[in-house]
Amino acid sequence: MSAVEGKSYFIVMYERLLFGIAALWNLGAAAVLLINPEFHLARLGIVDPNARWLARSLASSAAAWGIGYLLVAIDARRFRSFIWLGAISKTLFALVSVFGLLAGQTTLAGAFPGFVDMLFAVLFLERICRG
Repeated sequence: MSAVEGKSYFIVMYERLLFGIAALWNLGAAAVLLINPEFHLARLGIVDPNARWLARSLASSAAAWGIGYLLVAIDARRFRSFIWLGAISKTLFALVSVFGLLAGQTTLAGAFPGFVDMLFAVLFLERICRG
């Protein structure tokens, strides 16, 4: 078993898996937003046809983050600053989702992606604290 950056093989594989799954999560959401934005809009109770443009513009950000997480999965040392940015971004999105749910502006299904992102944020912060 080889180690990267003095880390055990299992830690390296855990980090690759974590950021690989985060990449798939973001890239999958981006694909759905691009191909079928009505899927997410319906979960939010939005029927405005102009909202498709906003959903598709959000897809560009989700895709960029997905690529960033994929880069971290490939080389966490080189792209470690993306971990901080990802933790901040995912925390902010989770907070928007929670406050939207509490304010009655979205449903539980609409806020679900924010809860998943909060889990990612916690795991990213754990990775940052571990060094």
